[in-house]
Amino acid sequence: MGREEQVCPGSEHAGESRLRGPALAVGWKPWSTLVAIALALPAGCARGSSEARLAPLPGERATTIGRADAREAADDGQRLLVVAPRAFRSALEPYLVERARQLRGVVDFLALEDVPEGLGGDAPLRLKRELHRRWRAGALDAVLLVGDVDVMPVRFMVLDRVAAPAFDTAFYPSDLYYADLAHADGGFDDWNAAKDGVDGDYVGQVRGERHKDGPINHDGVSYAPEVAVGRWPVSTPEEARLVAAKTLRHQAAVLAARAKGGKRTAVELRFFFSGGWVDNQAWADALVGRVEASGTWSTDRFAYYLPGREPSVPAVAEALAQGPAALFHSGHGQPWGWEGCFDRATMNGAPATDTPPLLFSIGCSTAVICTQPPYEGYRDHAGVDHAGTNAGEVHAAPPPSPASLQPSPFNATSVSEEALRRPDGGAIVVIGCVTGSQPCALTLLDGFVDALAQDPRAAAGEWWTAALARYVRDERLMELEPTDSWYPPSIFFQGMKFVYLGDPTVRLR
Repeated sequence: MGREEQVCPGSEHAGESRLRGPALAVGWKPWSTLVAIALALPAGCARGSSEARLAPLPGERATTIGRADAREAADDGQRLLVVAPRAFRSALEPYLVERARQLRGVVDFLALEDVPEGLGGDAPLRLKRELHRRWRAGALDAVLLVGDVDVMPVRFMVLDRVAAPAFDTAFYPSDLYYADLAHADGGFDDWNAAKDGVDGDYVGQVRGERHKDGPINHDGVSYAPEVAVGRWPVSTPEEARLVAAKTLRHQAAVLAARAKGGKRTAVELRFFFSGGWVDNQAWADALVGRVEASGTWSTDRFAYYLPGREPSVPAVAEALAQGPAALFHSGHGQPWGWEGCFDRATMNGAPATDTPPLLFSIGCSTAVICTQPPYEGYRDHAGVDHAGTNAGEVHAAPPPSPASLQPSPFNATSVSEEALRRPDGGAIVVIGCVTGSQPCALTLLDGFVDALAQDPRAAAGEWWTAALARYVRDERLMELEPTDSWYPPSIFFQGMKFVYLGDPTVRLR
């Protein structure tokens, strides 16, 4: 497997139905608050033009929940779009109705097959154009993609990673593609500014490892998200129904706790800083210290530098049994878990609960969602299956771009997907890396935890969009230029290779 798969941080190198809830949730803040702060956006830019109006799609059907006026609900509540294959619609019906009530906002359903063909391009591009249309009309804050990559299209971005058998090309799945909808002027960002030759098939290209004579941001990606996007990695309507039911139970418990004062009896945030990675003691202490200083969450930590309190499987298992709101991890990782402290057995052995935690690791490959072409076997956009360079395949020309759907055996998985799919526990949200991560991922965790401390009642998807916006700013992405090192392009696409699994409107408090 290539360096992006191996190198961990610190290593050397349109039919639609709409459901509306009451107009205003208690304590609700506009969806764009944290992101606007992070980017210092001009007023009105974070949610699309208020002058635009969403034209109805053919066959659009609306259902109103509660007595709120539709325009008032759209202005004051959240706007969640659930995108799924048409066959999932009936399994999701209870979720659509109850989630609208819980959010006191608008929940729309869009069948994947109803995204208009006339929008042009392949499935990911057509869907992104539809999301942009809704965002411009002020009708979209968050998107839930219901489907693993065998049933819900994914966009693969491209890195000019040096590996001769792969013709210095690597592809990585990136749901940021669906969240970063627009350039600064509101115009559509297709992540494909370079369209000549093979560039037309390669989307979201990041250069600087092999090519040293041009910009790292080869496709002019604007990067900072306009909407929050999450994915349920499910392949059948029944799997979707079970995750939906779990999410509703979790949010019902959160709302009930909010009515009683909001905080949990258990320690809410647990931090696990593993050793053998980088010396990040000062960073870790500062991160937890800021949360403690905010007074918004109770915390506990296990760290490689704390004798007797090092991260371990028993420590994580005990934490899970006590019902925390979230667990955070830095250190080495693999698809099967967080090295030395969390794995499938730990997740499956945790007690059943209606309030499973949010999990966020910045370790390598903890959130693999599918194959990693062209190293691993994959299906290309023409429907041709490839063995992958790990199995001896050699590309004498640019390898064909992957298809947006990767069926078995190319639909690889991880403990993160399994935790999200566990119907009676596991995790309510998981954030992690689909491949190798690097130390700059510390900035992503910084941004997320600081946003969580700043506004504990915001949605987890809002914390994540704020973290990505801050990453763009703090890592100076648009100023990066190629050097002799492979590291600058890795800094640039770090946020592109992290995935949010779960409903982006979920709240922990």
